[in-house]
Amino acid sequence: RVGLAYDVLGHHNTTIRVGFGIYYVREDVGTADQLSFETPFLPVAFGGGSPGCLGTYFSATPLPGCPNPNPNALPQAGTLDPNFVPCLNVFQGFPGGDTTQAANYGQASGTGCPGPLNTLGIFGLTVPRHFVVPSTQQWNLTVQRSLGRQWVLEIGYVGTHSIHLRETRDSLQSQDATPTNPVDISSPFCNPSPCVITTNTFANAIARSRAQGINGYSGFQLFANDAYSHYNSLQSTLSRRWGAGYFQAAYTFSRSTDATSTGNTAFNSAFNDESTLNDSRGLSDFDRTHRLAVSYRYDLPFFKSSEGLTQKLLAGWAVSGITIVQSGLPFSVQDSGAGTGFLGAGSAPGVLTASLAPGSTVAGAYTTGGIGTRINGYLNPAAFTPAPLLYPAQCDPVNNPNFCTTGFGNLGRNTFRGPGQQNWDFSLIKNFKVTERQSLRFTTDFFNMWNHPNFGNPAFLDVEGGNFGKITSTVGTPRLIQFSLRYAF
Repeated sequence: RVGLAYDVLGHHNTTIRVGFGIYYVREDVGTADQLSFETPFLPVAFGGGSPGCLGTYFSATPLPGCPNPNPNALPQAGTLDPNFVPCLNVFQGFPGGDTTQAANYGQASGTGCPGPLNTLGIFGLTVPRHFVVPSTQQWNLTVQRSLGRQWVLEIGYVGTHSIHLRETRDSLQSQDATPTNPVDISSPFCNPSPCVITTNTFANAIARSRAQGINGYSGFQLFANDAYSHYNSLQSTLSRRWGAGYFQAAYTFSRSTDATSTGNTAFNSAFNDESTLNDSRGLSDFDRTHRLAVSYRYDLPFFKSSEGLTQKLLAGWAVSGITIVQSGLPFSVQDSGAGTGFLGAGSAPGVLTASLAPGSTVAGAYTTGGIGTRINGYLNPAAFTPAPLLYPAQCDPVNNPNFCTTGFGNLGRNTFRGPGQQNWDFSLIKNFKVTERQSLRFTTDFFNMWNHPNFGNPAFLDVEGGNFGKITSTVGTPRLIQFSLRYAF
């Protein structure tokens, strides 16, 4: 890290501060994940356990009374059990040479097939051989100015850029085959060779995988380290501190974009076309364009010089509070039926987007009116359509479902933004002087003082599901009043 502070003209009322730093993150993919996915194998439990059997859960010799043979048994240490070794599947052409149908696959010979598990029946998890540690660069330029009478104004630019962040995707998803850009498979089983695939059907999806012998259509995940993020903001603060209290107002105007906002490895985090991250760049899940936070405390000056009962009841009062007003959070409009020409149905939940209807715009997709009247329809369903069929003229769900594959929607990630939010917390404080060294403080706290509901993002965002655009929850709490008594001595 490096920083610089400069007192402009030496008058002690204007200061410029500049800083830059590079920070590294400890990432478990490079340690725990790589080790757990190493030989022999990652233990995955497929059967339930019985009471008292936890100690031999993965043992081939379970305790008496435990399931035997154990469905979760692993090979003995130092033993390479062929039952756990995959056999590479080999492409053997298409039936009748019809590339719209499912390809034939056989088993490799010799050392290519040491065990009975076919590679097309295995869900593959891959970690990069060279996993680079994630890093963040951060920089800022701030000007601080004394305005007199203990008021201070601070305005600054703060930016960050992170690289090598963790993300999960199917990098071997089925290729897009078209007459002008076909998928060619060279094989002695093709006559003539190569086999030329020009359509994206359900049946030929595995044959269009980017690695033959591996089910890139619905059986592969890459734990990659190529995600990134960018953050730029204007941050300003106006504050005053004096003997009777303080006041501070902080406003931030910012934009945060990234390729993923989560390091989740259970589900894919890349959007739409997962062969790249091009469709994944969008607003961060936590991005808020505007945020204003005001905090204060003030000791009321009334009856300070009074005596007796008047002083005990009416003096020593103070008020404090925090008010926050901020933009809502981004969200994506999804289509669970999208991308079936390239990703298996259900293999990429929550990361497939819908399309805007012809003539619709993002701005026009919101309904109008107060937020209280829009909770049953925050978005206009007529502004969206499911992702397009790749072959609408040939698709027949009953007689020819093979051609009913879909492409990706034209909406991006986090294209829309939820309702804005505000919250007012307020405290009323009474101080009692008992003796010179003892005092009592009675406080009444009002959280969400105005009992203002802050609605969350719509809960139903799948254009192929019901209740589309409906808001079902609030964030924060309803009004809460808390009393406290503090004794100091």
